[in-house]
Amino acid sequence: MDEMVLITQQWLNETYRGKHGYNPVEESGKTGWDTIYGLTRALQIELGISEPADNFGPTTQRLFKPLKRQAPDSKPSNMNFILQGALWCKGFNPGGFTGVFYEKTENAVKEFQKAAGLTTQDGIVTTLIMKALLDMSAFKLVSGGDSRIRQIQQNLNRDYNDYIGLMPCDGLYARDTNKALIYALQKEEGMSTSVANGFFGNGTTSLCPTLTPGDSRTGFILIVQYALYCNGKSFDPGEFDGKYGVGVVSAVKAFQEFMCLPQTGYADMPTIKALLSSSGDTTRAASACDTATIITAEKAQTLRNNGYKTVGRYLTGNVRTSSGLTSKALTSQELAVIFDAGLKVFPIYQDGGYESSYFVKDQGTRDAYSAASAARRLGFPSGTTIYFAVDFDAYDYEVTDKIIPYFKEIKSAFAKMQTFSTAPKYEIGVYGPRNICIRTQEAGLTKYSFVANMSTGFSGNLGYPMPNNWAFDQFYEGTIGSGSGSIGIDKDGFSGKDSGVSHVNPPSDPVYDARLRTLTDILSTIPALENLSGLANAMFEFDTTETIFTSPELDIILSTSLLATIPSEGSPNTITITNGKPGAYITGLLGDTQTSLTASQIDSYQNLLNSLSLSVRNGYLEVYVNPTAQSLNIQFKIYTPDIPVGDSATTGLTTTITFKIKQKHFRLPDSEEEVYTPNWDTIVNNMLLVGTGIIVVVGIGALVLLAPEAGAAAVLFGSLLAAFR
Repeated sequence: MDEMVLITQQWLNETYRGKHGYNPVEESGKTGWDTIYGLTRALQIELGISEPADNFGPTTQRLFKPLKRQAPDSKPSNMNFILQGALWCKGFNPGGFTGVFYEKTENAVKEFQKAAGLTTQDGIVTTLIMKALLDMSAFKLVSGGDSRIRQIQQNLNRDYNDYIGLMPCDGLYARDTNKALIYALQKEEGMSTSVANGFFGNGTTSLCPTLTPGDSRTGFILIVQYALYCNGKSFDPGEFDGKYGVGVVSAVKAFQEFMCLPQTGYADMPTIKALLSSSGDTTRAASACDTATIITAEKAQTLRNNGYKTVGRYLTGNVRTSSGLTSKALTSQELAVIFDAGLKVFPIYQDGGYESSYFVKDQGTRDAYSAASAARRLGFPSGTTIYFAVDFDAYDYEVTDKIIPYFKEIKSAFAKMQTFSTAPKYEIGVYGPRNICIRTQEAGLTKYSFVANMSTGFSGNLGYPMPNNWAFDQFYEGTIGSGSGSIGIDKDGFSGKDSGVSHVNPPSDPVYDARLRTLTDILSTIPALENLSGLANAMFEFDTTETIFTSPELDIILSTSLLATIPSEGSPNTITITNGKPGAYITGLLGDTQTSLTASQIDSYQNLLNSLSLSVRNGYLEVYVNPTAQSLNIQFKIYTPDIPVGDSATTGLTTTITFKIKQKHFRLPDSEEEVYTPNWDTIVNNMLLVGTGIIVVVGIGALVLLAPEAGAAAVLFGSLLAAFR
């Protein structure tokens, strides 16, 4: 809490509360937007603006008159109080909160002018200064900031404030600095302030220079030096001196190599545009592309004729066209066409991801299973990178709250699936704006990035360098070819990190493989079984019953049947699973049993049910509990009647998993009135390997069914509730 900020907030409320257009601010002693808005509205009230607003707009700029040091014994004024409050909020000390503009206030203004990089440090508060003060931007080096980035920001303020105003000088390269560099380029190109817009469009492109060693255009060279440093310390040109020397040549060549541009050492339009705009020169050639269109022989020839060697295709899903929904999913037949044409392919997974609301809990797990299943069905080999799409402009907090957890789920699901020897070892890639690609790589969640650079206005692209693990660089959308060979594509830069796939290995027995794939997915979701990685292998026999784990405390029995009969409608012990979601969920309705469980335990039971449902995708789950004199038998019966085989066929499988907990770890009630109470602490403490798989049965008693499941299973779960409380 800052005492002077608190005094400012109190003064604002005391002075302006009740006046039209003023919104009271929180008196917290902490600077925030509400305080800045309060100061801005107070200023507008003093200027006589009839409808105050939060922004320092054209009318405020026109009416504001410069403030400067007053003569001794001057009377306090609200304008000076507002100025001093703004200085305190900005972190500059005006010597008090007096309402008079004397030496200490003048010195604070001079200090701010210096921090902003201005040559004129006269202590006079112009419109330029006041507008910058009434903003949350920092003008001091912040934690994590770079002093040389701050120097760039200060230099831009010094040389181009008539175009950019005063930008932050915090040492962080972000969209403000990126746009300021483009404004600077536009000024050097001769654009007026009424034409320059901070966007690297056709006009800026056409006027872009080619800079070579010995060039005397200092302004252009400084911009290139700034942009090189902002794109990463690997491209440090040395001193910002406006000279095109050896350091600049070396840095330009390094950047050109990184971006797969011709390595000339000259800062030409393609190089400068790549430094300042995510899409770069969209007319440049590309050897990779991606498309949502199914590739025929004619379209494949069009790609070859236009120099494309690698094409990105979608593993699943549909795309909306003028004629309705059309499949965009890759098939075995299409892969044959692609390979016959001498093309390679890289797989993309996107069945959503166009907005923040898509990225909810379990979506990453669901997508991981769906993507891996499709890739395995098509025969993509181990080592293939699957690119999961984040196709919207996620703010940084959304990356933290939603995108990172989504990719953590994908990584966890891949790890579980790959514990089985028969499962291909796929790599995780990301498609998205630069910030998402950078953040997921830094978190250790992705191997390669497919960068959505075409969206130049995305906040996740502006002010972010190219991720150093980029494999593909999507930069332009267009149509090539004609007639039956016409195809819409996105042009993709190609770094060579991911060379794509040139062949696939479809299962020799696709029906057997589809069943085995489903079984491994189911087993990998159950904690008690996930360590039995050698269980489901190429020698596995279906239509058998086998004890797969035995100990003095527990036996686990696995039974499979190729008859995946659908449970009869209205069966009281059936949960329907649709698109990976169960028709039941764990709640706190555990009765007396709930008191012995923690919230995390209840969550773990729900997670197990959810994970099992994700592996089943579409099918049915039955749960039985049968206590006998010798054992407590807990049985999961999983029906998967529509397992995809190839591109169109399906097969079925019924999997039964029985946990047989032996007699010494529980006791039956002595009478009908006595409640059966399993000794879960003993079971869990003595059977670490299978503990979660056993204890889940407690949660089963808490399943509450969602419509239309309630009628179908109420009898089962009613009896379980009675059994466990």
